[in-house]
Amino acid sequence: MGIFSFEDQLLQYGQYHNNKLNQLIHVVFVPTILWTTMVWLTQTGEVADWSLSYIWPLNGAFIGIAIYSLYYIILDPLAGTLYAPILFGLCAYANVWAGKDEIAGMSPQMAATIIHVVSWIMQFMGHGFAEGRAPALLDNLLQAIVLAPFFVWVEVLFHLGYRPDLHKRLQNKIDTAISEWKKSKSKKVR
Repeated sequence: MGIFSFEDQLLQYGQYHNNKLNQLIHVVFVPTILWTTMVWLTQTGEVADWSLSYIWPLNGAFIGIAIYSLYYIILDPLAGTLYAPILFGLCAYANVWAGKDEIAGMSPQMAATIIHVVSWIMQFMGHGFAEGRAPALLDNLLQAIVLAPFFVWVEVLFHLGYRPDLHKRLQNKIDTAISEWKKSKSKKVR
């Protein structure tokens, strides 16, 4: 599986996210997890000053989002380019949030941590109750963390009619892979 193969990456991730309820949970909570991580990464401080520091200081959050955006654009130029402004918007808001004195009676970092933990719990519940399968992060942590935000974005695009041939081809491969997984799982139970 190539790390720069859009179809391979989506196939791998899609095998763990085929249930519609689980997909919806991920559409809400994966970006939330990414955003709360950005809130934490704002605390790295600026590595340099530049003309856009008032919106996007060159801190860990900005650098991380720039790397993610570049990877997503390499995977699929159109979908990645459409997603990049959203990611940079989340990054800007993470900086605003982190700059507040207090949120709901606590530090912005603590509030982000609580939101982060709740988001992970929701995702695990989605996998346990809706998908009936352990999350992808148990098989490939790095892929799950890096690809998850893009995967949910592409799922939204697929539902809006983006690249229908790819969506159909992927769904057929995902269905086959899930069927094979279920067969191997039932053999282990016997």
